[in-house]
Amino acid sequence: MTQASDNGPAIGTKRRWTIVMVVVSMLDALVQTAYAANHFQYTGNDLGYVWCVLGLVGDLAAPFLLLRRGTRPVFCCLAAAMTTLLLPFGSALSLFALASVYARVRERRAMILCTTLVAICCVKVEVLDLLRPDDYSTWRMMFAKTGTGVDGVPAVVDTDLSAIVAVATIWTVATFAAAILSGLHMRNAAAAANANTRANSERDRADQLQTSLSMQRFADAVAAEAHDTLAHSLSLIAVNASALQAQAVRLSSTLRPTDGSGMPSAGPAADAMALAKRADEIRRQAAGALDEAHDIIDMLRHPQEVQAMLQPDSDTALTREALYEIIDAARSAGMMLDTWIDVQDLSSLDPDVGKISFRAVQEGLTNARRHAPGQRVSLEISAAKSRGVVILFTNATTAPVATVPMKAPTTSDSTNSGGNGLPGLKSRVQQAGGTCEYGYDRQNVFHLDVRLPFTPLR
Repeated sequence: MTQASDNGPAIGTKRRWTIVMVVVSMLDALVQTAYAANHFQYTGNDLGYVWCVLGLVGDLAAPFLLLRRGTRPVFCCLAAAMTTLLLPFGSALSLFALASVYARVRERRAMILCTTLVAICCVKVEVLDLLRPDDYSTWRMMFAKTGTGVDGVPAVVDTDLSAIVAVATIWTVATFAAAILSGLHMRNAAAAANANTRANSERDRADQLQTSLSMQRFADAVAAEAHDTLAHSLSLIAVNASALQAQAVRLSSTLRPTDGSGMPSAGPAADAMALAKRADEIRRQAAGALDEAHDIIDMLRHPQEVQAMLQPDSDTALTREALYEIIDAARSAGMMLDTWIDVQDLSSLDPDVGKISFRAVQEGLTNARRHAPGQRVSLEISAAKSRGVVILFTNATTAPVATVPMKAPTTSDSTNSGGNGLPGLKSRVQQAGGTCEYGYDRQNVFHLDVRLPFTPLR
């Protein structure tokens, strides 16, 4: 049977109402059982009296069926109805269970079955009560004269039976209707609460979409500005470097004839060719920087594709070939770089760790080239499963600076911090479960110490 979810009042309120229902049902059952037992004892019906005494156990146990009214309302209602039909119960238990059915069940056949059984229970309870003598009927006792029916005084009822039946009928119909209406009210309240929850959820989603839209507009504006300034400047650098290369080649060809090998051997012509080669390197580096700028601009314009863009690839993997290439490029640019490389098991290195490690090497070289030009730089790289990935940079500074100990926050250190580069690198390393320390020693030598596990902490 299909049942609706229980989305009524708060849990604490429902528990309190359930306790009230259990107590009321228990009292109602005990009253009816007591009147029936007294009647059977008075008439000498021993079997009926024993049946009522045994029914006391049901009076104390059956009301606890209401504890399941939220999860199994149909079972609770059917069990309550059968208990009421088989034992000298009142109708309160069945009516409470019927209200739960109307509040939580939507299957038509189940609702019709429960409604019919509870209606029969209500009729059975009232008919049996009205058929008993005055002293053993709750309805008759309600219309008994004052002072009768208590303390051994027989009840005296001078009200017409038809009036009592009419009142009992009105009461039965009213309580039956109240049970159905209260159940429908709980269903509507639950539906309203669900609708309100969905509305709040949709409002939150709309706010998130609006925020995302605003952020995307801002990102588009930044991307447009970057395209108009940074990308344009890099393009000009590449164009000018290409023009310088062409002029240097022409100058070399006019200064001195070659030695037969097709290349000038020495003198101004050789210097011109060296200048042409350096201009070609500048052009290639500017072209690479332009490609990276376009990638970043694309990330700003298409944030949904950022995750794919940020995945490790062959260009950012920590491999011997990639390390040799980036080191050779740094030396070709004039950096005095001493290296010590001891890498093992790179094929089993986690790709994310490999990318962070490669970016650490890039950042260290960029940092040294930018803030310590002309200084000798020492780079040590080691990688193994037992000790993880270790990257150590050391370089002197171009001018004396205030001593900053290692591990100190360097975002305030303008000499060698590289703006947001090193703090950003430190954040990424820490997210992968590693450590990143940088700062100056007492000789004003800058150190960058990056250590990463072979596998990041998830």
